Parts: sequence; C-alpha cells; structure tokens
Amino acid sequence: MRAQAVIISVVLGGLLVSCKTLDRSNASPAVVTELSEPAKQQIADTINEVMPGANVRLADDTLSKDNRLFIQRKTTMVDGNPAQGRITEMPRKFELFISNGDCFLVDDKVGDSYYLDKVQCRRMD
Repeated sequence: MRAQAVIISVVLGGLLVSCKTLDRSNASPAVVTELSEPAKQQIADTINEVMPGANVRLADDTLSKDNRLFIQRKTTMVDGNPAQGRITEMPRKFELFISNGDCFLVDDKVGDSYYLDKVQCRRMD
C-alpha cells in the first residue's frame, strides 16, 4: 500500500512539474506559423474537451491570420428538423497567446488556458 502511495506521489509530482501555465502579464496574442496535422488535432482535441459533443473540425488556416477562434455548436437534426428548434448557446471564443516561446489556447468564457506543445506560433503583428 505504501509503495502505491509513493508511486502515485511521484507520478502526480511529475505531472505538476511538466504542466505549463500562462503568465498573462508576459503573454501576447499569437498566430500559428505552421499548422501540422498533429497541431491541428491538438487544437481540435482541446476544444472538444472544453465543449463536449462539439466534434470540432478545423480549417487548414485556423489561427493563421487572427488569434481568435469562434466555435458554435452544430444544430442536431432529427427527421430533417432541428432537434431543439434553434441553438440558444452563444458561440464560444478561444484565443491563441504566446508566452516565453510557448503557445496557449485560452477559453475566453472561463479564462482557462491550455498549453499547446504541438503548435508553433509567433507573436501577432
């Protein structure tokens, strides 16, 4: 039992050390310099995690000209008609920032930031 507690402590400690947080005072709006498939997938996975059921598909030029990304849920259709009549949820806004050479996606609704280790970005002009 004690060995399991030690292993769990080591693993959790390693996770905390490897986590990166966004220092907003040092962050600048950023754009993607090269959107590889793994980078595109990481952005989509992050948004899908934040917005369960959104099933986001991103364009090849996502976040390459602007640091803002707006996501709106797709209307669910049942027998050719909208299931709820209309979408009442406002589009969700995400923003890309760079801080100390690292890229972060920020959920504007709640302020949470997500480190994107597969994304290459640069400060926005």
